[in-house]
Amino acid sequence: MKRFVKGSRLAVLLIAMALVGLAAIPATLGAADHLDAPNLTSPGGDGRWDITDVYAFKNGANTVLIMGVNPAAGVFSPVTFDENARYGFEIDTDGDARDDLSFKFTFGAPDADGKQSVRLIRSDPGSDLIAEGTTGENIPVDGGGTLRAGLFDDPFFFDLNAFLGAYPFCEAPGGPAGSSGEDFFAGLNVTAIVLEVPSDSLGPDNIGVWARTGLGRDQVDRMGRPAINTVFIPSDQKDAFNEASPRQDAKRFGQFLGDLAPVLLPDILTVDTSSDAGFLNGRQLADDVIDIELQVITGDPAAGDCVDGNDVAFPGAFPYLADPHQ
Repeated sequence: MKRFVKGSRLAVLLIAMALVGLAAIPATLGAADHLDAPNLTSPGGDGRWDITDVYAFKNGANTVLIMGVNPAAGVFSPVTFDENARYGFEIDTDGDARDDLSFKFTFGAPDADGKQSVRLIRSDPGSDLIAEGTTGENIPVDGGGTLRAGLFDDPFFFDLNAFLGAYPFCEAPGGPAGSSGEDFFAGLNVTAIVLEVPSDSLGPDNIGVWARTGLGRDQVDRMGRPAINTVFIPSDQKDAFNEASPRQDAKRFGQFLGDLAPVLLPDILTVDTSSDAGFLNGRQLADDVIDIELQVITGDPAAGDCVDGNDVAFPGAFPYLADPHQ
């Protein structure tokens, strides 16, 4: 079987070079994968379909999968899931950029308190209902594991304004010179799905993970690694990228990544579920991607944006995401 996890230092270096070179391009304003449709809008024009970030990491004998939607939930996105949409984690077990296993989520209409029913179906390719319950509650999963869906703090953190050139990194106005960063995402929320399952239920140790949302048979958004669409894909191709399958990436979108295409495409988060290593082996919530990139590109182990963690601490237990801001 083809190994998924590539040379991470090289990949990080290439990403860093690309991000530094493209930092002034307005398309990066969405960061991660927030607002990655044309003109800094949500795919399909609805935040409930807009995937903000995808995480996949080892927790003991389990693997944790997290998908965020609704950027700035409660401000300009809803705080609920769309009862007419479908949400899913796709798992590739053999390296061909095709899903061999899917976890599919559907939601009911919100009640007076904003609560929604949630159903989880595992398809590989047969379909089995393995969990059902209500948003905001921990739901046991058949075969082991836990599901929770609801409103959480946005776990993404970095100094977006510095990245876009408003001021140098670590020189945010009003802070100590040389040590002040401003977390653009502090105080913001997202709606998220958190699924933890036994790693051996996913097949081999090396898997590929991506998330997608859709309406009926139409895919609206998808994401694997952070920032592929927001940084590299031109505005007039963003919808096409969101609607495509990873197996089409190299042929249809490789031209926009140039020499980086063999490293960064297909847009799939590669994970060795037996390893505790973070990005680029999956993605952990506390992974400081910006600092990693700056340190590699500059050769300075102290380089960074002076935003070293989330604005609130991540809990050490399920559901791993922090409570939403009020």
